Amino acid sequence: SDAARRLVSRYAELLERDFRQGFGVADFAAALGVTATHLTRVCRQTCARSAHDLLQDRRLYEARRLLADTAAPVKDISDGLGFTSPAYFTRAFHARTGKTPSEFRKAG
Repeated sequence: SDAARRLVSRYAELLERDFRQGFGVADFAAALGVTATHLTRVCRQTCARSAHDLLQDRRLYEARRLLADTAAPVKDISDGLGFTSPAYFTRAFHARTGKTPSEFRKAG
C-alpha cells in the first residue's frame, strides 16, 4: 500500500540520518509514531527484509567502507556506528560477511 511504502521510505530516511546513533528498531519506530512490530511487518511486506536487517545492513555497509578506506581501529569503527561493544560488532560483521573486521581489512 502507499501508506506502507511511505512509512518504509521515512524509516530509510531516518536510518540514513541516524544509523550511527546506536538507536534500535524500537527507537526508530517511536520516532515514526508506530510500534517496532508494525515497522518490522511493513518492512517485510514492502522490501522482504525486517527493520532490524535494514538497520544492520546500513551499519555494516558503512563498516565495510571504513575498514577499506581508513586506518581507524576496529573499536573506533564499532563505537562510531553505535554498536554496544566491539565484540558484538565483530560477531554481527562476521555473521553478515563471513569474515571478522580484521580479516576483511587484510583481504582488501
